[in-house]
Amino acid sequence: MLKAMSGPGFEWFVAWRHLRDAERKSYRTLIVGLALLALGVACFVAEHLILRARPHGMWLARGALVFENLKMIGVVAIVIGVLGSVLGALFSAFTVFTAFSMFGVLLGTGAPIIALSIMSGFEMDLKSKIRATKADVVIARADDQPFRDWQSVQERVGGQSGVVETMAYVESEVIVKHITNPAGMGIILRGIEPARAKRVLDLGRTLKEGGVDYLMNPDLIKVDGRSALSGETEDAFPEVQDGQNKKGGQTGDTRQDRQDDGEQRPPPSSLLPPPRRLPGILLGEELFAHSLRVYMGSEVDVACPLCGSGPNGPMPKLKTFRVAGHFYSGMYEFDSKLAYIALGEAQKFLGMQGEVTGIEVRTTNPDTAAETTARIAKLLGPQYEVRSWEELNRSLFMALRLEKLAMFIVLTFIALVASFSIVSNLIMLVTEKGREVAILKSMGATDGGILRVFFAEGLYIGLVGLGLGLLLGIGTCEMISRFGLPLDPDVYYIQKLPVVMRAGEIASVALAALGLCCLATLYPAFLASRMRPVEGLRYE
Repeated sequence: MLKAMSGPGFEWFVAWRHLRDAERKSYRTLIVGLALLALGVACFVAEHLILRARPHGMWLARGALVFENLKMIGVVAIVIGVLGSVLGALFSAFTVFTAFSMFGVLLGTGAPIIALSIMSGFEMDLKSKIRATKADVVIARADDQPFRDWQSVQERVGGQSGVVETMAYVESEVIVKHITNPAGMGIILRGIEPARAKRVLDLGRTLKEGGVDYLMNPDLIKVDGRSALSGETEDAFPEVQDGQNKKGGQTGDTRQDRQDDGEQRPPPSSLLPPPRRLPGILLGEELFAHSLRVYMGSEVDVACPLCGSGPNGPMPKLKTFRVAGHFYSGMYEFDSKLAYIALGEAQKFLGMQGEVTGIEVRTTNPDTAAETTARIAKLLGPQYEVRSWEELNRSLFMALRLEKLAMFIVLTFIALVASFSIVSNLIMLVTEKGREVAILKSMGATDGGILRVFFAEGLYIGLVGLGLGLLLGIGTCEMISRFGLPLDPDVYYIQKLPVVMRAGEIASVALAALGLCCLATLYPAFLASRMRPVEGLRYE
C-alpha cells in the first residue's frame, strides 16, 4: 500500500483529481463563445454575398455602405469567439481557478508566438526589398583613390565559390526635373551594367513597366501618347502654348478651343516627327507616378551641380534622358529617391571615365554573405573595403532585433502573471486539500511524495495551457499566412500582413512559459510537503 502511494502514477492521478471539478459544470461561456464564432463566420459570408450582388442593383451598392466594416466585425467576433470557446471548455472540465490559470498560460504562449512571427515576417520582407535594389556584397576602394582597376577585380571575384555574378556601378547625387515639376528634386543616380543587372539585382522582378535592356537600346522604348503630348507635340505647335505665342501676345483662343471648334487639330502620331534618340533611365514608382508624374517615353532632365567644367572651375551639367521604365521595390526610400541609367552613360555624364564607385556581388545564399565577404576581403587585400548587405544595414537590423527582444520580454509578462495565478490557485488547493494531505501522510506518504503531487498539479496547468497556446499561436499564424490580412499599401507599403514562423522563437516562448509555470509550483508544493497530519485533522 505504501509503495503504491509513493509511485509516480499515483501522484499524477491525485494531482489530476485535484484539478478536476466533477460536481460543478457550466457551459454558458462555451455557448457564448460558439455563438460569437458563428456570428463572425456569418459576417464574412454576408460580406461575400454583398460584394457579389453589388453590380446587380444601385440599392445594393448604397446598402453596402452599411456593411463596409463587416470584415472587421467578423474578425473581432471570431477572435473573441475562439477565446471564449476555449475558456468555456476549460470551465466545463476543471475548477474555475484552474481554468483561469490555464487560460493565462494560453495567452502567455500564443500572443508572443503571433507577435514574434509577424515581426519576423516584416524583417524577411524588409530583407527581400533591400536585396531587390542592393547586392549581397559591395566592394569599394578603402583609400579614397579612384577605382580604375575594377575590371580585373571583377574577374578575380567572379571565380570565387558562392559568387553568382558581379556588377560595377557608379553612384552620385543629382537633381531630376520634368515640366510637371520644374523645380526639380534630389535623387540618387546609379549607373549599372544592364547585361549583369538582372542577375545581381532583382530589377526584373520589381519592374512594373519597361525593361533593363532599354538602357542599352533606347530605341526600344515605346513613347506613350500622353507622354508625347507633354513633350514633342508641344514643340510641333510653337505658335500656340498655354494660350500665348512666343512673343508673349494672346492668340485669342487656345489649342483646346481650336480642337473643340474643329479649326485645327494636331496631326496623327504617324505624321509627327520621330522622337529624338535619348539614353534611357529607370525611375522608382514614387518618383515616376507622384513626384514627377511622367509616363513611358517622357523626357526628364538630370542636372549634376559639380560634374561640368568651365573656365572658373566646376559648373553644373545638364543632360536629358528618356523614361525607360519604373520599378516598385516596396521601400519608399528607394522608390522615391533612386534612378538607374547605363554605366557608360553615367561615367560620361558624371565625368568618371574609366572609373566606378564600386562593385556589387550577388551570392548563392544571402544568409552566408558574411562568409563570402571574408573570403573576398582576404583575396583582394587591405586596399579594398568589402562589406556584406547585413553590415551595410547593421543599424536597421540591430534595431529590429532589439525590438523583437523587447517585444518578447514584454509579452512574457503575460505568462508571468499567469504564474502568479498558478501560485494562488495551488496555495488555495493546499488549504482546501489539507485534510486529504493529512490522511495521505498518516497512511505513509512521504514529504517528497506530497511535494511531487502539487508540483504535478502546476505542471498539468502549464502543459495544458502551453499546448493550447501553441495551437492558438501556430494556427493563427497559419491562417494569416494562408488567407492573408490585407493592409493599405499607401500607408504600410505592403499588400498584406507578412508572417514567418521560426522554430527557435516558438521553442523559446514555450520554454519560457513552461519554466515560469514550474517555478510557480515550488512554493505551494513546499508548503504542502511541510504540513503535519495533526494540522490537517485538528478540526475534523
